[in-house]
Amino acid sequence: MRGGISRWAAPAALLVLLAGPAFATGTAETQRGATPAAAPGSAEPDGFPMEVTDSVGNRMTIASRAESIISLSLFSDEVLFELVDPARLAGASSLAASPIYSNVAERAARVQPTVDFNVEQIIDIYPDVIFAANWSEADKVAQLRNAGLIVYQVATPFSVDGIKDEIRAIARVVGEVDAAEALVARMETRIAALERAVGTIPESERATALDYNTWGTANGVDTTWSEVLRLAGVVNAAAPFQAGDFGQVPMSKELLVELDPDVIFLPGYVWGDDAGAESFRNEVLRDPAFAGLQAIASGRVHMVPENLKGTYSQFLIDAAEFVARLVYPDRF
Repeated sequence: MRGGISRWAAPAALLVLLAGPAFATGTAETQRGATPAAAPGSAEPDGFPMEVTDSVGNRMTIASRAESIISLSLFSDEVLFELVDPARLAGASSLAASPIYSNVAERAARVQPTVDFNVEQIIDIYPDVIFAANWSEADKVAQLRNAGLIVYQVATPFSVDGIKDEIRAIARVVGEVDAAEALVARMETRIAALERAVGTIPESERATALDYNTWGTANGVDTTWSEVLRLAGVVNAAAPFQAGDFGQVPMSKELLVELDPDVIFLPGYVWGDDAGAESFRNEVLRDPAFAGLQAIASGRVHMVPENLKGTYSQFLIDAAEFVARLVYPDRF
């Protein structure tokens, strides 16, 4: 959930909608793939028709290359804008066009309508295929399927490997396997460059970091934020602690002081309050309880733009590069 949900102070309903990377999520256990649905020689040149199984185990037949596609999650929004001609997108989620949350906002602003999960609106459009998250409301998914629409549910990944798997899964459904492999190759090239930059730093010399949010938690293991730190060569100070919902570790002021990380990351946006992130930063910097923290003394308290903190698509690499450049500027 938007693979760890990095929703710093959002209401619960928005947390479900965004379902993003900062929080723990899981990859699908179902073995998925695409297999021809017809006898050899009868399929179209691009491999259609084909049978596919989505992340929650639903098997469906994709008859032909989809020319009308709707995306209902920010993950599928960000992936599809890299894979297909925007003319094939009959609708994208409202978050896709938000420069606060989205990494494809400029492109998404040219796609109409925004659809979110309005069942009547989607049925009226009647696209060839709909991409929804594995956490989407089951009753609404059922309504769309009962109307004869194809709904492919995508897992919410929290690791690079999981992201690659979901990119390839989406690509098979829309007939863009080559575009997916090119995208994955670009990811791998950038990951390798990051490894060259920070991979030689001895474990004993790696910076420790903590993300601290407005409701007093930090992201633990098995979250997209933890994966960002790993790629950036940074140690997650919250990793040793048991995480609760969405991979969140309760972080009291006392524990934060005890951990005393080298770097503290704060939200770049607070839901519903345009000035909230800056206000929270000032609150942390001026809190007498934190006066002795080395991150504050050394000026290593950083706000992270929400589109990077919350992404769980291929843009996770952008987030890792952002963090690595802040923590190890001399390596770039």
